[in-house]
Amino acid sequence: MKGLHRNTFGKAVIVLLLAFVLAGCGQKDQGADAKKDTTAPETETTAGETEAKTEAEEETLSPEQMELVKYNYYVDLNNDILDVLDDIDAYFLVVDYAEEFALLPDTGYTYGFDISGKNTDIIDDCLQLADMEPAFDELDGMVKEMAEPLRTMMETFSEISGSYDYADNQYQKAKEYHAIIYANADSVYEMGAEYMDAVAKMGAERTAKEEEQMKADGLLIIYNASHGITVGKAVLDEVYAQEITDENITSMDLTNIRALYEELVTTVADLDAALADNNQLVKESLSNSRPFDGLYDSLIQALEWMIKQVESGQPLDLSGSGAPLGSIGHFSETLGKCIDRYNSVFVE
Repeated sequence: MKGLHRNTFGKAVIVLLLAFVLAGCGQKDQGADAKKDTTAPETETTAGETEAKTEAEEETLSPEQMELVKYNYYVDLNNDILDVLDDIDAYFLVVDYAEEFALLPDTGYTYGFDISGKNTDIIDDCLQLADMEPAFDELDGMVKEMAEPLRTMMETFSEISGSYDYADNQYQKAKEYHAIIYANADSVYEMGAEYMDAVAKMGAERTAKEEEQMKADGLLIIYNASHGITVGKAVLDEVYAQEITDENITSMDLTNIRALYEELVTTVADLDAALADNNQLVKESLSNSRPFDGLYDSLIQALEWMIKQVESGQPLDLSGSGAPLGSIGHFSETLGKCIDRYNSVFVE
């Protein structure tokens, strides 16, 4: 369970935050019907209402759109799982990883540090979708298998995040929470990691097809914007394949990283060229020639800093609260900003 380090878990976020539009679409409104609405305020819904809503979506959407809806819900579940796994890591920074509840000495953290509750509605939504077409055979089974232990962990962390009397009666509530977390942590961690790997694999396949279609349709702005993110994710995949973290960053083999750096530079240059072409802006229905505000240049710079940090042979100073320049964390955060902007320009 402790094999995945909380400071490097940004990998999973980066792999999965890129939303999808329908193949051949360059304008964000064309993909709107195929993307879950995340801007509407949350309301409490019953299981029956959730089922009716999901079945209504299935009846009104084309098979292609329904596949996209299901995938994006599964991505949302993935990102909630990521938060739960981060909560598990945060919990065991403070509490001993043992059956009997005990606070670790001299951690500098208080009980409940960096733990946040999660709404479990996404589990109900995905359980409904798991029985609907199209079938995502591997993922559908994973959703069903981990639903209840994951729900238990979400609910328990929600209780912890809002608990102010956990120390009463010799930490009685904390002991009750601990029994639940200790009983489920390993299985949720293992199933969650397997699920995220499966979604990442599906996401990579979908991205490759989307980018192929974008390029074939001459949508060079969205293609290069997407491909820049793909290259950034490939950098992180290479880093994690080497089992490198910010703590041992100087051990990184830069051979493949340098090749990806050159590909990123070329891709961003092609993106800038496409954005400078007024005809291309019209073709892709963009009115702003600088929709990314230099974020992709910042991504190049973040990778340059990371490479220089490795070449320096000097370990990173990780004593601060943020991700320092030259760190994997900083590159990951910068890539996340590119993904957020991509989604706001082309999807939302």
